[in-house]
Amino acid sequence: MRSPSSTPQHHRLRSSPRKSPITTPTTTKQIKTATIIKSLFLSILILLVYFLLRINLQLIQRLGENNNQYENVATIRAKAVGRNNDNNKLLRGVNSIEGSQSTTTMTSIEENDNTKEQELLQNRLVTLRNEVTTMQKKVDDMKTKMEHVRNIQRSSGASAVLGSGTGSGVQSSIKTTNNKQELNRHTCTPNQQTLQSARLQKRFSEWWSHSACPDQVWMDHIDTLFHDATNSIATSSSQKQPQQQQPYLVLDIGCNKGYTSADFLDALSPGTNMNPHTLVTAIRAIAKEDNTKFDRDGGVCNDSKKALNEDRATVRDVEVHCFEPSPATFDMLQRAHGKLMPQDNNGDGDGGGAKWIIHNKGMHNKNGEMAWHSACAHAVGDELCTIVDEGTSDAITVPVVTVDTFLEETYPASKPSELPLVHMLKIDAEGLDPAVLQGAMKVLTENRAIMVMFEFNPGLSEKGDHPHGMWGKRGNPRVTLLDVTEWLDSLG
Repeated sequence: MRSPSSTPQHHRLRSSPRKSPITTPTTTKQIKTATIIKSLFLSILILLVYFLLRINLQLIQRLGENNNQYENVATIRAKAVGRNNDNNKLLRGVNSIEGSQSTTTMTSIEENDNTKEQELLQNRLVTLRNEVTTMQKKVDDMKTKMEHVRNIQRSSGASAVLGSGTGSGVQSSIKTTNNKQELNRHTCTPNQQTLQSARLQKRFSEWWSHSACPDQVWMDHIDTLFHDATNSIATSSSQKQPQQQQPYLVLDIGCNKGYTSADFLDALSPGTNMNPHTLVTAIRAIAKEDNTKFDRDGGVCNDSKKALNEDRATVRDVEVHCFEPSPATFDMLQRAHGKLMPQDNNGDGDGGGAKWIIHNKGMHNKNGEMAWHSACAHAVGDELCTIVDEGTSDAITVPVVTVDTFLEETYPASKPSELPLVHMLKIDAEGLDPAVLQGAMKVLTENRAIMVMFEFNPGLSEKGDHPHGMWGKRGNPRVTLLDVTEWLDSLG
């Protein structure tokens, strides 16, 4: 759960009742059928290519035979000339006349034959070219059909790994009245889209593996977006009595040194004075107290140098939950919290409208405990702090929980089916982002998340020394970005 500052993939979710993920026999049958179809198409494609090669070979052989004929004619002509030179002088004149007439006749016949042969070859060549064109079109059609089959298989594979939005088990907890709570779709302005696209392209040219560290244009005035979305929920609510507006809720999963938490606290409640600038000061003070220096203490993307919110006075009700599985990093964050927000008491006190709650746990698609790399125990912000196989030497045990379970236990609602509104679900799970999303199934299907962002970093699974994560060619299990976005679309 590393790389504290990475570029999100944003996905706006609409309200649509869905069920919990279950892999059905129909899904398995679809996969088998798609595999058979793919094998059939591959066989046909191989036969077509073989037929095309045979046609080209015949054309080459025919052209070779024609060249041999030209060589034989030249040989006969040379022999005839040699015999004429051996005739005696008395008959030279007669033989010369007869030889000239014979040669003229032979040349005329040869020219006629050659012309006809060339015409036949030219017609054959045109025919072959037409056949090749037709074959190419068939091959292109086959490629299109095979790509369609691969899309079906990819969709089936994504459903098997991530879960389907059309299973069973969730529908009973979703409101089915005509007054469904729905969020308005918020999109970036054309200017924001242009700026964000340019900064992403710049980042890709600097770092091929993923799009980490571009400026996040969409965070400008994000408080307005959250306010509008919250009001749209309140307006569409079927309850007659007005409810007290809940605080802006941010889940910072993969908190690392806390710079994403600081970004959102500065954007939503700048008067709290918890921001990247004050955070780096606290982190360096802690390192000095311990007579050490933390690696990249200003953030992987130089987060501590980001420009701050121009509004320095506004204070709002905000709750930022920071999830960090590394005990060493968790201890550092707790000490930083004590220096920056002592009145908050880690969420239990009055933090002037803003709270920063730090949890020493990981987020996954199941609840329980899992083995983590030994680097989590002693190194602050170490990129190796990831989930490892059970039984790994020197591994430590850290509790894990799903997003849905955490919200149900932390925010018990008056109605069991109602989860709190999550204004930002940020996930940086060191390649396990799809698993964390899977653990937020209820939040996603019930449309209780205004914004979702997660890291896409396929390079993590291709590291030679410590490959990990679900993205990339060696993902375990492998999941593509298209798998995730199509799965999110299927949830509504």
